[in-house]
Amino acid sequence: MIYSELLFFLGVLPVSVLLSFFDRSAEYKNLILILTSVVFLSWGKPLYVLLIFSTVIAEYALGLGISALRKKSSPAAAALLLADLLMNAGVFLLYAHNYIFPDSSKLHLGASLIPIGAGYYTAKGFSYAFDVYTGKCRAEKNIFCLMTYMVSFHFLMAGPVVRYGDTEPYIRKRSIGGKALSDGLSRLVFGLGKIVILAQAFHRISVSGLEGREASVIGSWLGMAAFLAECWFSFTGLCDMAKGLGLMNGFDYEENYRDISFGELMTGYLKSANTTLVKLFSDVLGRAPGSGNAFIAGAGALIGCVLIALWYHISRMYLLVGLALGALLLLERLFLSKLLGKLPAALKAVYVLLFSHIILGGLYFDSFSDHKHWVGTLFGRGAAGLMTDSFGKTLLANIWLVAAAFICACAPVRKALGGLLARAGKSSSQAYTAVSVIKTVFTAALLVVCVITLAAEAA
Repeated sequence: MIYSELLFFLGVLPVSVLLSFFDRSAEYKNLILILTSVVFLSWGKPLYVLLIFSTVIAEYALGLGISALRKKSSPAAAALLLADLLMNAGVFLLYAHNYIFPDSSKLHLGASLIPIGAGYYTAKGFSYAFDVYTGKCRAEKNIFCLMTYMVSFHFLMAGPVVRYGDTEPYIRKRSIGGKALSDGLSRLVFGLGKIVILAQAFHRISVSGLEGREASVIGSWLGMAAFLAECWFSFTGLCDMAKGLGLMNGFDYEENYRDISFGELMTGYLKSANTTLVKLFSDVLGRAPGSGNAFIAGAGALIGCVLIALWYHISRMYLLVGLALGALLLLERLFLSKLLGKLPAALKAVYVLLFSHIILGGLYFDSFSDHKHWVGTLFGRGAAGLMTDSFGKTLLANIWLVAAAFICACAPVRKALGGLLARAGKSSSQAYTAVSVIKTVFTAALLVVCVITLAAEAA
């Protein structure tokens, strides 16, 4: 089950939120959240809920063990941390990259947890043990509090990798007010709109530009830009939905993405997505000996890029993309950031967009030869002209959605429009009411369009 399924949106979510109002105690709210999360996680293969609970019990025991040994015997505590890492890696490979059994086998776990969800589940589990080991949080003695942290469904689709120390206050005591519900629902709907409407528009453009019989120069450039935009809006849409779900369940935690900027070159561009996972990798690799050295830090970034690429998908192309990105980050650490740091913002943007196209474009293709052929078409080699009629028609058919996506993704434009609405609402009580009504009507209309679209796709 995923966030954009009607069964979740019209079933699990409202049941979870409504039942949580029957009692004000955090213990009751945690129980409801655990039960609905188990349904969400194990939908279709309920027997594997036993594996979920077994990992929670293992995390609980390892956390207590690490806490007890951390000051008495650092090597023993490190050994338990390594055991936790191996356990989570094993669970992740079993759920997300299970090549042991064929897809048709009843023992295949692919439908139990989707790959990215399994990744966030195990990353969050390891982050708890790591923070106990480093002293950033205490070992939890109440296993039900730890279970709430581990299985809560609003953390799992696209993060964030919330650290236990930041979440514990909400687990032990939280309330859900009208403002939190309103803000959470708005964030949830806008995230759903990114996935159902904007990402799908970019998908149509990317398919037209990259998979047509005749590849054109403009189609190759804009088709790949559309593919990257599809990935961005799908991911940030899930993050927005997760944030909204958290608010609706009484949690407030950090964002898992930030506005794209080109000031830090490719390093900053890559940090704009999956910020909490990148921070976890940085914290772990930052404890390595000599991590203050520029070369060692760059080598750590290279290792992190490879691991994150394989974290999403184990394949040759993902490995090559991870290596290429990591090598570029290493070069930026060593000298490129100083060399290019004084360039105008426009030239930095060209640098980032060019390398993001060429390197991240490898994620679209199954083989290096296909990727090589596409790179050639970018510069006219083997291309069927500047732009084909079919691609032009597809682009024009989705141009208004592209404009809306630009407003959403371009921080200065988005903030300027938001500022205009805020100032208009403060001018008078009538204006405030009008702005509130417009926002509510727009959110409701977006929700209706998304539900109708999802229902049509399901049918």
